[in-house]
Amino acid sequence: MSLIIEASVQARKIIEQLLAVKAGEEVIIVCDTATDMRMAYALAAAVQAVGAEYTICMIPSRNPGDKSTNINKIIESAYQGADVSIGLTRSSGSSIYNQAIWDRLKAKKIRHCSMVMRDMDNWIKGGALADYEALYAEGERLAELWRRGKTIEITSPLGTDLKATIAGEVVYVECGKAHLPGMQMAFSDGEVSQMPNEGSASGRLVIDGPICYIGSHAEPITLEVANGKVYSCTGEGPAARRLKQILAEVENAANIAEIGIGLNPLSLRNGDFEEEKKARGNVHVALGANVSYGGTVYSPVHMDMVIYDATVKIDGKLIVENGKIVFERE
Repeated sequence: MSLIIEASVQARKIIEQLLAVKAGEEVIIVCDTATDMRMAYALAAAVQAVGAEYTICMIPSRNPGDKSTNINKIIESAYQGADVSIGLTRSSGSSIYNQAIWDRLKAKKIRHCSMVMRDMDNWIKGGALADYEALYAEGERLAELWRRGKTIEITSPLGTDLKATIAGEVVYVECGKAHLPGMQMAFSDGEVSQMPNEGSASGRLVIDGPICYIGSHAEPITLEVANGKVYSCTGEGPAARRLKQILAEVENAANIAEIGIGLNPLSLRNGDFEEEKKARGNVHVALGANVSYGGTVYSPVHMDMVIYDATVKIDGKLIVENGKIVFERE
């Protein structure tokens, strides 16, 4: 019973404070067959409590490469009537990476909250407990610096050495607030991210943190990158084999789609990529679709991969140093 009460409290915070849902608005909550429906029902109750309307939609669960960035046409149509969308699909990001959502966001016709591939722990522990007003303010300061940048470089003690150009691409602040049309957030949350210019990323990624669809792994995985795509994947164990399979079999899975920096001081290192990619000082690089960032590359996957103890420079300025946020350091 206490878990349900905690979930209800968090749902009220998400709906009333972070999304600022108002009486008369319409909220669409998109789930799949793996969703913990206690989360959906708690959100629905919170929507109803403020005098707004909710609609809960259910789609099949997706596997990597199995329409896992696609939503069905019925729900695409439903987005047209929504003021707020909440993606709650547990098995994939299909309810957030669909082009229809991002077209509506770009037109400032909707605001959006991603809670995909999360469970109840993501609601009531770790990063969910952060001060989101302070987190959002810091995210905006980082984004303002990032927007002026033209190059980004990521290195790590294990051998990551990736460079890309970034000029002109949208910088997203996902720090737990989406109170105005055109804004997006996640919960739990706490990152700033951007798509590198298509075809510009080159170098090496050594992935030692959890990977979307794969999870934690004992041995680092090395990816060689040129012209914005992974051309080699090496490593031992089942995680490396699975990633090689996805890269070989899934359309455009090799595309370098996103670079993100975590800011949340309360996010846990618990093997959950959704929690860890938001953790303060952690860096993640995503493979696959970049359409949600304004790019042109479609893929059935968008796979975040966490890198520990990384150093990030934008135009030569230190942003993260050995896993510590330093961009405001004098």
